[in-house]
Amino acid sequence: MSFYLPLISLHYKNIKITETITALWSGCGEIVRCCLDGKACVIKAISVPDHINHPRITQSEFAINRKRHSYEVEFHWYQQYASNLPAQARALSCYNTLEHQQQKVLVFADFAAYGFTNAQANHAHVVAIIRWLGYFHAFHFQVKADGLWLQGSYWHLATRPDEYEKMADSAIKHHAYNIDKTLRACQYQTLIHGDAKLANFAVNSATMEVLGYDFQYVGAGIGVVDVMYFLGSCLNEQQLEDTADDYLADYFQHFSNAMQTFGNSEYTAAVINEWQKLWPLAWADFYRFLMGWSPEHVKINSYMRKHFNTMQITDFGSKAK
Repeated sequence: MSFYLPLISLHYKNIKITETITALWSGCGEIVRCCLDGKACVIKAISVPDHINHPRITQSEFAINRKRHSYEVEFHWYQQYASNLPAQARALSCYNTLEHQQQKVLVFADFAAYGFTNAQANHAHVVAIIRWLGYFHAFHFQVKADGLWLQGSYWHLATRPDEYEKMADSAIKHHAYNIDKTLRACQYQTLIHGDAKLANFAVNSATMEVLGYDFQYVGAGIGVVDVMYFLGSCLNEQQLEDTADDYLADYFQHFSNAMQTFGNSEYTAAVINEWQKLWPLAWADFYRFLMGWSPEHVKINSYMRKHFNTMQITDFGSKAK
């Protein structure tokens, strides 16, 4: 019997599991399509084991706690934040949040029932998601990350000491501390999705509406960090060279429109100026993570290295962390 059924049965009388969509990362649970009291749903059932089997992760208490906290953040996000999102940057509707000890269950709407499909790496979907990011960041401009990650994303330096120690002695390792400090020192912060890859969005191709999901790493940050990670998730090296600047310009235009919509247009020019300067550092920071996580990773390419080589960082008078 699936571990989550006793918890669900406390809240729903008629439960029919119709399909297992996928297992969660490294044995932390599963996502299933189901029918609960006659309503089509998708549930994300979470139970983080005491030991995670993964070839690239040091099995430290720190790493396990990082994963557990990510699900706590996501749980809090859907309880306190998701329902307030604007129409231009919606999250997948969450019907219920269930919890017992270390077990958590998120009950979602089945987006397939409303005309949405998993986002694809085509121009129309990429443009739609870029717009979603612009509105998401403008809506959360200078919002405090209460109950979320104080620094969003899963790869920032403070949450990856194991990977940092594994890095070979190199220029990127020596610059890691100041890259991180420079990004965090930006006075214009927002909430970022933190894992804004293509696979974490659904698109209605008829209306071009977008839904975001998997908010395990949502927290404070600068918008271009999400844009960098998103483009890296759906464009190859040549596509990045050819189109990334145009997509970034599109993002800033949507962000500008959204800042006006949400009453913050007086800050727009200054924010864009700062975030544009930090665009190379966003790439360099992810490059640092990949060099500790998997130095042969396919996402490490000349476009990423170019931004590391052209970045301008603030010298905080400290050596590598």
